[in-house]
Amino acid sequence: MAQPWLKKYLRMKPEVRTIFDDLDNYRAFCVEQGYFFDEAHLYNEKTPWGEMQRIIRGKPARPGWNPYPRSDRKPYDKPRTNFRVRD
Repeated sequence: MAQPWLKKYLRMKPEVRTIFDDLDNYRAFCVEQGYFFDEAHLYNEKTPWGEMQRIIRGKPARPGWNPYPRSDRKPYDKPRTNFRVRD
């Protein structure tokens, strides 16, 4: 039988339960939407976790799979003005 001091460390605290619930919801979202699931992305707004939070808040999802599309950027055709060849 476990000692009394050990029981308080083995119980599920509310903060830990919340983290595991969020992790389960995030995994289900990634499977449903086709995103890559990584536990390290939890609570990071620049990952699919941020996209999930955006949808939960009632905002529309971003179009496409990539949240940072590069096709919308303008090409940089100007020469670098600060670049000089040293003699």
